[in-house]
Amino acid sequence: MKGRRTALGLAAAALASGVASPACAKPQWNAGLESGVCGTGSSLGFEKVGFCNAAHADVLLLRQSGSDFGLGPSLRLGTARFSDVRLDAGLSVLLPLFEAFPLVLEAGPYLRNFGAPGAFGSAFFGLRSFNYYGHYEMAAGLSIIAERSFTAGTPSAIWITARIDGSWLALPLVFAYNALR
Repeated sequence: MKGRRTALGLAAAALASGVASPACAKPQWNAGLESGVCGTGSSLGFEKVGFCNAAHADVLLLRQSGSDFGLGPSLRLGTARFSDVRLDAGLSVLLPLFEAFPLVLEAGPYLRNFGAPGAFGSAFFGLRSFNYYGHYEMAAGLSIIAERSFTAGTPSAIWITARIDGSWLALPLVFAYNALR
């Protein structure tokens, strides 16, 4: 009786290991530069318009292919009209509208000059292909970002930017390194 249970248990384990597939979800990260125009003011509006830049990075988890949803942390460090420093740290959600053109929504807290708190929300639409062979995803597209300050007298902002992938920015350094070798 005991030998029969052992044999049945081993057969069930062999069948389960042959049928089950391993989880292949792997973190996919991206880094790049967002550059565009922004407006700042006492409310969400374009009172003072200027040039805005930010370094942006995120990590998306739970994805196995380009048609899967993703979720993970995001970070943006930038400046509005070169008059301040803004740090956005939040949660990214990737919604796969098309295989290589998803909508990425972000939201979370932000700090202006590392002291004036607020909240931000953003939407990115553009090329963001799933990398089946590595952990880095290339991304390029358009973003709209809204930052609302909770401190009186601190300007809120709306940004409209183009995101340029960090690998494109690194190419001149790679070419120069290879030329000097």
